[in-house]
Amino acid sequence: MAQTGGCNYEAGSSFRPAFFFLDGEQRRALSAYYGFARAADDIADDPASPAGEKRARLDAWRAGVEELFSGNAPDTPLARDLAGAIAAFPLKKEHFLLVLEGVESDISPSQPRTLAELQHYMYRVASAVGLACLAVFRYEDEKAPQLAEQLGYAVQLTNILRDAAEDYAAGRVYLPAEDLARFGCRPEDLGGSNYGDNFIELMKFEAARAREFYAGALALAAPAQKRRLLPALVMGALYRELLEKLERGSFRIKAGRVRLSRAQKAKALFGAALDYWRI
Repeated sequence: MAQTGGCNYEAGSSFRPAFFFLDGEQRRALSAYYGFARAADDIADDPASPAGEKRARLDAWRAGVEELFSGNAPDTPLARDLAGAIAAFPLKKEHFLLVLEGVESDISPSQPRTLAELQHYMYRVASAVGLACLAVFRYEDEKAPQLAEQLGYAVQLTNILRDAAEDYAAGRVYLPAEDLARFGCRPEDLGGSNYGDNFIELMKFEAARAREFYAGALALAAPAQKRRLLPALVMGALYRELLEKLERGSFRIKAGRVRLSRAQKAKALFGAALDYWRI
């Protein structure tokens, strides 16, 4: 299990504004979980490591997760913080193991053929994170798994659209082959510097799908639990605003990563408040 110094693992995260709506115990637990997820993702994205070494490091994390849940975690700062999170909240092994499985698929990536294949990937790398978040938020509702699933899809698809050109340059194409074919696009159309009509129509189609996922998640929210859901509403609103910024900019994603300004983050927080009162 990788050693990381101290807490505040979420520093620099797009989700950080949501941490302000958590109590101290929740903040420490979610920060530790974020540290785990970031460490796993960094392993898969490390350009200096061969595939075999990456898989070995992820296997070490799997062993570390088993140790955490058996009460025999190694004595490192991150392991101690994760052990505390597991003791305090109903986190499950699957919240960790699914993420490891998902990022491992990025070591030798293959383009999904269908939406179902893309959802299988997004469930592991994003919806599993949503499940962990709801556990830390103490959100208890029978529809919580479906809410986490939909919100995970929404956030991850937004990430995929923002990073489509960057991912293509790294040899990864996450948009389904059936969608590219529908709009007469080739994988290489995601890179380069041209913005053809087919590319724009493809991106509009995927953005509309992401909005459906956001709406689906919100529709599953339990009114009696909405105070506990507020951090998730903030997370969703931040990424929904990012999606809207991509759309307002006509999906000009090939010159660099699109980020939210402070004013746009404030707008997202206002949007989260509106969502809260609509539930």
